[in-house]
Amino acid sequence: MSDDESDIKYDPNFEKQQLMWQFGCTVTRIQPGIVLKQGAKVRPSEERAMRLVMEYVPDLPVPCIHATHYRFEDGVPFYGELEMDFMPGRTLKVVWAELDERTKNRLPRSELKSLVLMIWLLGFTAPSTAVALLGDNNDVAPREMDDDTLRDRIYTRYVAHNGLSYRDGKDARELLPRSSVSVFTHGDLAPRNIIVDENCRITAVLDWESSGWFPDYWEYAQMMKWCDSSEHEWQRWMTKTRPEPWDITGIQKARRVLF
Repeated sequence: MSDDESDIKYDPNFEKQQLMWQFGCTVTRIQPGIVLKQGAKVRPSEERAMRLVMEYVPDLPVPCIHATHYRFEDGVPFYGELEMDFMPGRTLKVVWAELDERTKNRLPRSELKSLVLMIWLLGFTAPSTAVALLGDNNDVAPREMDDDTLRDRIYTRYVAHNGLSYRDGKDARELLPRSSVSVFTHGDLAPRNIIVDENCRITAVLDWESSGWFPDYWEYAQMMKWCDSSEHEWQRWMTKTRPEPWDITGIQKARRVLF
C-alpha cells in the first residue's frame, strides 16, 4: 500500500466489521476510523476522481484516502484496494422513510442541487483525467467522450449485447438525448451513497467508481436507473427538481442490456 499512513492510529484489538458487499466489491471497517474497499470493481479511476474532488472542490465531502493498492494484467487493473476514512452517520436510503415532506422537499431543492452543482464545477476547474466509464472488463471505454462519441458507443454496445432483439418501435439512436455540455459526474448519486447526520444534512458522498466527464443529463439519467422500491420516491423527487426536462427514453431503453 501507499500514501498517508503516518497519521493513522491502529487498534490491534479492533474487530473488523463488514459494512457492504456487492458483486465485485466489499467494504470492511478495519479500524474505528478506517474502512477498506476492495475487489474487482475498485479501479484507479475511482481514486483519481476522489482526489480531484478533494483538490478542486474541497467543500464537497468525500472520505480521505490513506492507502491504495492495485493489481494489473497486461497494463489493465483487475483488482484494487482503497483504505480511507470511515464516514459516520446513516445513508439517505436508511433514513428516507423517516423524513417529513418538508425535509424531503428541502434535500433535492437545496442540498442535492448544490451538491450536483459542486460536482459539475469540478468539470470546469479540474483537468480531464478521470475515465468516462461505459464499458466492462473486456471493453474499456475511451478516456474522453463527447456527445456524439457517447451516443455511438451506447448504440454499438446496445447492438453487441443483443438489444435489437427488442422489436419495440423507434431506433434506439433516435431516442438518445442530445447535449452540448460536458460536466463532471458522480454517476451513481443514489441514497445508498449519500451519508447524512442526525439533522439530515449531507456529510459524505461515497462510491465514485462510475464518475467521469459526461453530458449534462448523465447524472439525472443515472439517478433514474433501476432501483429497489425504497428508492422509487427518491426518483420522483429527482424528476420534480431536475434542472432541465431531459428526455432519457433512449437511455432507459438501452439499460435493458447495458449499464
